[in-house]
Amino acid sequence: MALHGSLSGSTIREQFIHFFTQQHAHLYKPSANLIPSNPTVLLTPAGMLPFVPVFLGIEPPPNPPRVVSHQKCARVSGKASDLNHVGRTPRHHTFFEMLGNFSFGDYFKKEVIGYAWTFITEVLAIPVDRLWVTVYHDDTETMTLWQQVAGVPVNRIIKRGKKDNFWGPPGPTGPCGPCSEIFYDRGGLPERSPEQDADLLDTDRFVEIWNLVFMELFQDDQGKTSPLDNKNVDTGMGLERIAMVVQGKDNTFETDLFYPIIDQLARTAKVTYKQNPQTDIALKILADHLRCAVFAIADGIVPSNDGRGYIIRMIIRRAVRYGKKYLKFNEPFLYQFVSTVRDMYQDPYGELKEKYAAIVETLKLEEQRFFETLERGSKLLDELIANAAEKKWITGEDAFKLYDTFGFPLELTEDIAAEEGFQVDTAGFEKAMAAQREKSRSARGKGKAIVQDQLYSKLFEQFGATQFTGYDGLYGKGTILALIVDDETVQSVSGVNQPFQAILDATPFYGESGGQVGDIGSFSVGSGHLGQTVVVNNTTKVGDLIIHHCLYDQGDGLTVGDAVEAQVEPIARHQAAIHHTSTHLLQAALKKHLSESISQAGSHVSADGARFDFTFNRGLTRDEVNRVEHQINRWIQQGYPRTVELLDFEAAKTSGALLMAGENYGEKVRVVTYGDATKELCGGTHVDSLGEIALVKLTSESAVASGIRRIELVSGDLAYRHFKQLEAQCRSVAEQLGVSVPETVTRVEKLQADIKTQEKTIKKLEERFVLLDVNQLKAALEANTAASKQPVLIQQVTGYDANGLKLLAQKLAEAVASHVVVLASDFGGKALFVASVSPDYIQQGIKAGDLVKAMAAICGGGGGGKPTMAQAGGKEPSKLPEALKLINEQIVHQLAR
Repeated sequence: MALHGSLSGSTIREQFIHFFTQQHAHLYKPSANLIPSNPTVLLTPAGMLPFVPVFLGIEPPPNPPRVVSHQKCARVSGKASDLNHVGRTPRHHTFFEMLGNFSFGDYFKKEVIGYAWTFITEVLAIPVDRLWVTVYHDDTETMTLWQQVAGVPVNRIIKRGKKDNFWGPPGPTGPCGPCSEIFYDRGGLPERSPEQDADLLDTDRFVEIWNLVFMELFQDDQGKTSPLDNKNVDTGMGLERIAMVVQGKDNTFETDLFYPIIDQLARTAKVTYKQNPQTDIALKILADHLRCAVFAIADGIVPSNDGRGYIIRMIIRRAVRYGKKYLKFNEPFLYQFVSTVRDMYQDPYGELKEKYAAIVETLKLEEQRFFETLERGSKLLDELIANAAEKKWITGEDAFKLYDTFGFPLELTEDIAAEEGFQVDTAGFEKAMAAQREKSRSARGKGKAIVQDQLYSKLFEQFGATQFTGYDGLYGKGTILALIVDDETVQSVSGVNQPFQAILDATPFYGESGGQVGDIGSFSVGSGHLGQTVVVNNTTKVGDLIIHHCLYDQGDGLTVGDAVEAQVEPIARHQAAIHHTSTHLLQAALKKHLSESISQAGSHVSADGARFDFTFNRGLTRDEVNRVEHQINRWIQQGYPRTVELLDFEAAKTSGALLMAGENYGEKVRVVTYGDATKELCGGTHVDSLGEIALVKLTSESAVASGIRRIELVSGDLAYRHFKQLEAQCRSVAEQLGVSVPETVTRVEKLQADIKTQEKTIKKLEERFVLLDVNQLKAALEANTAASKQPVLIQQVTGYDANGLKLLAQKLAEAVASHVVVLASDFGGKALFVASVSPDYIQQGIKAGDLVKAMAAICGGGGGGKPTMAQAGGKEPSKLPEALKLINEQIVHQLAR
């Protein structure tokens, strides 16, 4: 039931702005572009992003220092992507609007709590007894203010940890602080309350409608926090979510912010919403993706093969595919609904009206391009799926062919494959993509790498080795020795979004080497609000030169000779150090529990995890993996401190330190030791003591090549999250089985035994039914033989799946020695067919594989097999009569020769 049914999404947006501008003297800031000024993200993901320079002190605050806005946001790529949830949950979108109010050193907790509570309970008239509040577990001040200012009873205020109720900083250092969230209880089961179980807030019963962030702390480069002199407020409330609550809808797609699009799509496709779950998902995905594409194109994003253009191309093509498959749109259609989106949103977003023609043209052209190859690409993918039915695996080379030849984004191939229970070799895809890029680079200008090497060699001769200071800290001062743009040295860098490379005399940035990724962070040049900050997106190492890969955004420019303050992003560095040290422990544990002959064959270490390749001639058993993992965590519990020695190479070898085969070491080497656990030659970054790692989880073990195995792992907080995910999955399975978690294994074993028994029973029954039908089909075959003098039977049967159809053909072949049999079935919405041909008719040129392949081409599928027996399938069972007629004509023609 709607709480305030007269409030449209547009009205909610208007009342939000009016509330803060007219009643609380805020400055109104219209939405910023979806293309962010912040170079670290491709699309604007949150309402606060346009104000990051103000929060960081890079830009002065506006006057007055309090702002209200409604921001266009997109979350389609990276960790924040909601793509795979769209249409399948009540409230996930690729594009959404974020309502927010911000204070830059002006009001703080007491005021914003009062504003939020007044707007929700009085302006929107949401019942107080449906609201819950969360606070950071250490934030007693906010806990008290909710009671004093808003009158929220203490039993409706839930304390949560850092993961849920702490924000920031937005960079390596900067403002951060606790946050407080307001939740709406939609009612329904379970009847327990968040007071009894705080995890209920993460279920669909509850909707987080507003997040209040209190930026009252500053985090330094050591990760320590101290109080800010000027305290800031950043809030965010998703318009689609609050509209769902106010309008009393089950999901955001049924609010007036979405439903007009869904209704128009359904009418055009001649389907009815809420009659078919799969059709409903398709309608929701199309409405969401269309809205995202329209706003993105209006903001100047053109579909392309890289960057944000790739994201929008993927969104459009994913929508086209859903529209064709589930709503039977067989020609460009999305562009026809741009006017619906424009009419819904043109008042707050005038660009939709101004750029309407361009949006329609761009969208139509993109659809036309994809429709031209969609059919052929789909057929190829269907063939790949049919030919790999047992492996359930699409190779990276095939996925890249779909991308390169037919324009299938990788995400779309993954989507289609997942529907059939297949996985895609994404690593292989990226490898093929990298090979093509390298080929393209070679075609554009052979010798580019040589030019770079010569350039770096010249710079090394001129300046010598870069002094690396990052072992001792994450902050350092240096002087710019060289600036490089497009493989040429320059004296200065300026412009907007200008990529360049910088070489300093000294730097705390670790250059990618030894399998560990390079550092990210920033350079500061100058001081105060006139100073400039340069983003460092990556750091590499060529010989003894450390190269910073930077992006210059705005300011007066950088010049060779400028003094800079270099700041490494601390969280990414620390996580990389944790994972790097974990690989040392892994190698030591493998040697201890498997074989001393094991040696490292490669590694990759980043903030997100680590993979370690090693020489071994077989896969590890589950017990061996468990023993290795247990050993690593025992060493971590012992908390050995790190010791570092700089030794002569020969002295290091005789000391027992491990070294990587094939690696070139200098005369002096760095030996990293952790007690009795591990001792290695290594130039990477590591934790001060093993206790900092806390926990290691080995997540996979697999083959890389003959004699090479790979183990992947996560450490620290990521390992804890991995265990929590596994726990949640176990609990989910237990709940579905109606047992406790410890009873799950026993229950599953019993179910498996029951299934095997039932399968045997079903198989026996199938065989009985087959024998009954075989007699009828045999009689029909004999009648055909008597009439045409040829033992040919082409017939559609009912009630048979692929296995049953094959069994039927086999039994019939056993009963009649000389024959040409083609049987078809419409089962589970798919066309299935099987052919059996005896050797005497194979000699006449009739082959079972050819017959089913021809039928599959008509029914939109693929398959094949041997000349004597073959199976295939298709996704268009309505075309079975046409396929059978064709096969009959082919056989008659063949036999008439």
